[in-house]
Amino acid sequence: MSISKKFLVLLLALAILCLPVLSACGDDEPTDQSEGSTVSGEVSENPASNDIIPEVIDLRQRQINVYCANWNTASITGFTGEIIYSTEENEATMIDTQKKAVIDWIEENYDCYIDGVRETSGSYVNNVKNMVVTGVYSYDILFHGLNTLAGLAVNDYLEDLNGISTLHLSNSWWDQHSVEDLSIANHLYMVCGDINTFDNIGTWVMLFNKNLKNEYNITEDFYALARNREWTLDRFMEICKGHTFESNEPAGLDEGDNWAFGTELYNLYVTAIAGGIKIAEKDDNDMPYLTVENRKSETFSALQKTVDFYRNSGDVLVANTAEWQAKYGSDCFNQTVFKAFKEGRQLFYECGLLHVASFREMDDEFGILPIPMTFADQDDYHTTVSTGNASFMALPKGITEVEDLGTVIEAIAMKSKELVTPEFYEKQLKYRDTRDDESAEMLDIIFSTRSFDVGAAYSWGLSLYTKLDTDFESRFDAELDSIKMTMEETVETFRLRS
Repeated sequence: MSISKKFLVLLLALAILCLPVLSACGDDEPTDQSEGSTVSGEVSENPASNDIIPEVIDLRQRQINVYCANWNTASITGFTGEIIYSTEENEATMIDTQKKAVIDWIEENYDCYIDGVRETSGSYVNNVKNMVVTGVYSYDILFHGLNTLAGLAVNDYLEDLNGISTLHLSNSWWDQHSVEDLSIANHLYMVCGDINTFDNIGTWVMLFNKNLKNEYNITEDFYALARNREWTLDRFMEICKGHTFESNEPAGLDEGDNWAFGTELYNLYVTAIAGGIKIAEKDDNDMPYLTVENRKSETFSALQKTVDFYRNSGDVLVANTAEWQAKYGSDCFNQTVFKAFKEGRQLFYECGLLHVASFREMDDEFGILPIPMTFADQDDYHTTVSTGNASFMALPKGITEVEDLGTVIEAIAMKSKELVTPEFYEKQLKYRDTRDDESAEMLDIIFSTRSFDVGAAYSWGLSLYTKLDTDFESRFDAELDSIKMTMEETVETFRLRS
């Protein structure tokens, strides 16, 4: 979803214009599909003024198959696919109803069939590679995380989206930050927008337990702090002080006690991003460079402040340190920070929106805030999107009739903006997953400040930012040349492609 400030205005207008359609889509009863879509020769009722409307073409009963990663785990629930929808009684939502309306409209107007699967076997990458190598394409449209798609792009298994003339990525239904941030040497292999929902779910936020806030007599209005751009890392750390304590047996702090803040090592990097410090920036020629080479002191300042807080404050439960990994293995997140927040024993939890659905049944009330600004003199928030737990669209290299496919993808994205986005963003995220108007307001701030880090997407040194020690300089010095070489090889690979 492209939730820019401009888009939020358009979204409000869209919601008003589409009110007769959306009013039939309450949470309690299914919608008549004929009311959810406009089956006619008109492609879009509500385009932006500068959008390029896709042509209606005859695809001659082409079968279009969608291939999605599957993100459903114990603490991540509710993903039913991108474009494709669920019809399972215990799984389908009103979002699935609107996805079906989109597909019905596309199939009728473009004379095609759309289907797809969520991959559960762990064979996603190999299956994509085999398609490209053999030329036998089981899937036309791909959805996976940034790191997975970046690896496929480097090895030349994906189409350059900028080379498809029927894809108009300046259209309002594409996230312009992803279009601008994720390209290299003017080649772009993955993007997100209204055609996705799980890119939004992979957006990072700060949750807080309202019951504990009241119980601890914290009178400060967190929403007002965020609204006034006073929600800073220093203020957050100050609020956390003194709110970690023993509350169970045996003696000594452990994962079963009360904690001020639950987090993970990845969030050391999230704090750097929150300060506007990406792993890689790009020059005017769309060529990336490592940010730390130009902004070393800022990078190290952000890391120093966060590492000190995690290590020395005594207020922070870090899910995937060696201690909890030794005890719980890969389940260390669920058994520590996730469980503590769900059971009402943790004041703050820094995580992706993907976890929020799992907290709907909590006894306690919770709210949503942006990630605090790392530096007090910042002009705005900088919100990150997960490199693994967020969905991005790509196309397998060599897919047949790619220009026709580009046209229908534009139509799907456009129609998804009209039908799926209002249901997902305005209804589910704002008024089903959140529990107050202020959190809904915070989501507007969060989505308007999203950015994408090409350095993290292509794994150019992410691990340097996620270690819980303070020896930054020697660590960066030891690995920076190798990382820079990898980056330059990738850039040159892309630059030489026609």
